[in-house]
Amino acid sequence: MSEATAWSRREALAGLGLLAVAGGRVHAVETGGANAGAAPAPRSSEPVAVPADVFADFMRMRTSPDGRPVLWVYAGVLVVKPEGEVARPLARIEGLSRSGAVAQPDGSYLWTLDEAGYYCDPVTGAVASTLFNPFIGKDVVPKHYRSPQTLRFSRNGVLPGRELPPGIDFHGEITRLAELAGTVALTEDLYVRMGGTAATADRPARPTRFANSLATFTTLRRNLQRPAGQWVDCQFNYTTLNTFVDWLGLAGRPGVQDMRLVGLKCRLDDRAAVPRGLRERIEREHPDLLKGSEGT
Repeated sequence: MSEATAWSRREALAGLGLLAVAGGRVHAVETGGANAGAAPAPRSSEPVAVPADVFADFMRMRTSPDGRPVLWVYAGVLVVKPEGEVARPLARIEGLSRSGAVAQPDGSYLWTLDEAGYYCDPVTGAVASTLFNPFIGKDVVPKHYRSPQTLRFSRNGVLPGRELPPGIDFHGEITRLAELAGTVALTEDLYVRMGGTAATADRPARPTRFANSLATFTTLRRNLQRPAGQWVDCQFNYTTLNTFVDWLGLAGRPGVQDMRLVGLKCRLDDRAAVPRGLRERIEREHPDLLKGSEGT
């Protein structure tokens, strides 16, 4: 994998392809339900099953009832905070992903996603070739991303799609966050620790890195009360708490970067839901992401 595809919205979690590669320490905890307001139970190394109704709602919110892929259109901001500094937004972000889930014999779902995203000028919103990083006082070159990922959704939470490399600590949860005023909020949270590596002849040493993906999916309760074969609208909010990406020029400095995103699920053929500028760029640079929509 080239650096241009590493550390995208989800590759940042996985560090050089973690999510595209079940091993390591993998467990899940369900913290919702009737005791949603109580303090979460201590984690253990044993998975706690996600309640069947929560898992069913989660899969309906994440997929299409006809089994076709869905599109997720999103936008947001990249916020950077070195230790001891005040956090500052450095770039706008816009992107599109295509995802689908295939039921497995054990009741889990193999979930695949492919996405493209762009870092944009914080003032004009134009896709950026350079961005000014005030923490180092100079321009940096952003790495726009195209990244495929694979996960497994199950009543044990979120699991990697394939075997993890050594030194990775991966914890994935599906939880009921809240239900307020008729709105259901479920989460897909991934917590990843990547152990440091010693220097070799062709690679510098890397410190321990952390990547945390916190996604909240919302819909109206009445949408989930419709027959199982009907579409469920879904919106999402997403944030990351990650070690700095290399292109920021902050390698070795303690601190955190946050991709703060908001988006929604769209039918594959709903081209109108994709902002025109983003749609035209995807059609030009990544047309396969829209394959099967409106005759393509």
